[in-house]
Formats: sequence, C-alpha cells, structure tokens
Amino acid sequence: MGGEEQPTQPSRNEELTDHWKQVAWNGIRFKTPADWEVSRIDSRHLILEREAQPVMEVKWGSVKGAFSHKAHLKRLVASQSRKLKGRIAEWFLPPPWEKALAGFETSGFLWQADRAGGRGAILFCQACRNATLIQFFGESSAKYEKVLLAILRSFQDHGQSGRILWSIFDIKAKMPAGLRLVRHRFEVGKYEIVFSDGRQNIHLQRWAPAAAILGGRDLRWFSGTIPEFAAQQPPLSAVDDSKAVEWSISPADQWRRMICRLKVKPSYFWFRLWHLEDKNRILGVRAESKHPLDFQLLKRICSGYDSL
Repeated sequence: MGGEEQPTQPSRNEELTDHWKQVAWNGIRFKTPADWEVSRIDSRHLILEREAQPVMEVKWGSVKGAFSHKAHLKRLVASQSRKLKGRIAEWFLPPPWEKALAGFETSGFLWQADRAGGRGAILFCQACRNATLIQFFGESSAKYEKVLLAILRSFQDHGQSGRILWSIFDIKAKMPAGLRLVRHRFEVGKYEIVFSDGRQNIHLQRWAPAAAILGGRDLRWFSGTIPEFAAQQPPLSAVDDSKAVEWSISPADQWRRMICRLKVKPSYFWFRLWHLEDKNRILGVRAESKHPLDFQLLKRICSGYDSL
C-alpha cells in the first residue's frame, strides 16, 4: 500500500562495508576494511597498511585563493620523484571513480617505480575549500576495485553538525568544531590528543589494558599515578556510581582571578577519569586555561568520547 513503509534491502556498498571501520581525523572521515591499519599519522597526513604493506595515503589542507589541479600535480611530481624516483603522470579518472567522488572537483594521477606503483585522485571541495590527495598502492583486481570505490564513496572532508568526529585506533570522540589539533601521541598503553581554541587546552587520554593497570585497585589509586593529578593533589569526587572520578581547581576570589590572567601558566583545571570495564579501557578528559572553564561543554565532550 502507498502509505505503508516497505522494508529496504541493504545496498551492495552497505553489504561490503558492513564490518568495516571508520577513520576520522582532523576534519576528514572515510571507511576502510577492518584489517587496514593506520601506520603513520600527522596532523593532515595518514598512511594505512595491510599486512605491513602500504595500501593507502591521504593528505589534505585548506586552500586560500584559486585552486589549480595542475599546480597540485606538479607539487606531487616534485615530492614523489625525490622519494621514489618513479614516473608520475596525469590519469583520467574512470567513470566509477568520478561517480564516487561526484561532490568534488577531481583530477587523477598514476605512477610506477621499480617495485611500487600507485594511482589516486586530487579532490577540491568548493564548500569547505579543502584540497585532498588520496592514493592507493598495489593491486588493481576487480575485487580490489570494489573496495577502493567503497572507500571513495565514504570519503567526507567536512560535516554539518558543528562537531568534528575523531575516530582513530580504538577511540572515538565528537569535538566542537572550534577546537584545533595541537599535538597527539599514541604509545603502547596510552593515547593522548590535545586540542585548543586559543583560551583553553583540552586533552583526551586513554589507558589500556585497564585490568592490568588497576590490578584490582580503583580510579582514586590510579589518579595518584598520573602526573597531572599527583602534582596538584586536589580533592577527588566520585561520579556515576564511583565508575568515574573528577576534580577541578580555580582561583578562590576575584582578585586572584584577575592576577591569573596575567600569568603564563593556566590556573583553571578540570579532570575526569572513567573506567569502561567492558572495553578494558580507562578514559580521561583534562582541561586547563587562564580563564574560567565551561563545565557543560566539558561534560558534553565526555559524553561524546568513547572506546570502540
């Protein structure tokens, strides 16, 4: 019947990507097969590997003024020739690639060296004025082509909600668009990503495996092992049935608040830790500023920060 909603069948693309993972970093996002791992990560540069071999590279950045695909290709030629001493040339994107990237102005390229080769696309988005280089390495079978097309269809370089998705390794966060990436560190057992809006720094932290780290002890004990906690030694308060702890520090009176604004170091601090027992992770959000902190904003960041 016309008024009755009919069940929809998943598309071939949805079936293919059903068990894929999403990579989201500094404004861009795309899906990849589960066994593709990020092996290099800079502020606007990612390299992914499969079985210790590079399979994909993404570089992006904002463009001021006019954008030229030819100029971008020339810069690519200069950088690639130094690295690989290979031959790079313009490549007309096949129609399936053009369709997958229909929201962008596109051009293509391919290159071949003695033991390596690749092909990719240069994208320009009129809406956000980002330019992106995406290239794939290795095979070009029909099965592999379906994988590449699914990745290209999933690629986005800006959102609409005012919040930016960050999804890397086993953590995921939704951060306000006004926060910019300052630095990141991914070490065995501990991750940290630091953001700033010019007034405050916000740190996302993650520790694992939680069971081994805690050894049967609680978050209060663990907080004492973290330099940011131990140095300040503030009183802790338990939240969410003791599965989270938090503390905050701020100047006691208006005169001290005025003095604090003149200091180089921040005087306002807030820190929350919580234990995800089912994920075997400990997550933390820390904020520091010379100005009063927006606790509602910080709690929204906590609610959007999770482990996969």
